[in-house]
Amino acid sequence: MERNNDKKDNSFIEKNILTFEQKKEEEKEELLNKLIVRIIVSITLKEYYETCDKISKIQSTGTK
Repeated sequence: MERNNDKKDNSFIEKNILTFEQKKEEEKEELLNKLIVRIIVSITLKEYYETCDKISKIQSTGTK
């Protein structure tokens, strides 16, 4: 009887460990996705602002 309970306990613990590991892996993937999005947005905004500065400088010198 005791061995049977031990096996059930071990099985329960293993299932919990697997569930925990899966949740952690999903959290890591979500964080990675968010980081990638932030990097892409940051680079895009940087390029946009650099381009806008060049355009505004060209327009301001052309109108003088």
